[in-house]
Amino acid sequence: MERPRILTAIKEQTRPQHDSIEQNRFTKTMMDGSMTLLDYKLYLQKFYSVHKAIEQEFERFQWDDFRLNMQERSKIEFIAADLRTLGMNAAEIENLPAMQPAPQFTSIAEAFGAMYVLEGSTLGGQIQARHVERIIAHAHPDTPQASAYFSSYGARVGEMWKNFCMALATVANNDEATEKTIIEAAQRTFGAIETWLVAE
Repeated sequence: MERPRILTAIKEQTRPQHDSIEQNRFTKTMMDGSMTLLDYKLYLQKFYSVHKAIEQEFERFQWDDFRLNMQERSKIEFIAADLRTLGMNAAEIENLPAMQPAPQFTSIAEAFGAMYVLEGSTLGGQIQARHVERIIAHAHPDTPQASAYFSSYGARVGEMWKNFCMALATVANNDEATEKTIIEAAQRTFGAIETWLVAE
């Protein structure tokens, strides 16, 4: 079967944004092992705000038409569980600062562009989870592991990504205008997340 055009196009056209976001201080220190537990906690707090904002936007759209169960793809509870493990209570988590700028989507195509960014991050999540586990075990051996977010799909990560890609190809439908909308939304989402990660 021929690879859907949107999958090649979106990967190529978001590569600069993808490469740029991986240069943030959190990712770099996580991968080289110098991340502190405090920085990891802040990193999770940042992503809690990202997912809260974007997943709330996702609720405006009908995903069942594309055979996607958004409840099982939500990452909010995984991040909240990690933050609780690291000592935060429910009120503190709920009151974390809102992501700025908060992304907004006017169509399901735009929402799929943002979802491409979030779902794509699960592919590297397994590697990041192992780095987190080593960091915590080395620096804070008495602290329980807090890597639920980065290992959110577990052994199903490949299956979940494949199913998302099928849905993405369906919504794109080889239509150039729709593909452009999806890709531009993905680029904006990468940019918004990077801006939020580096904000003080």
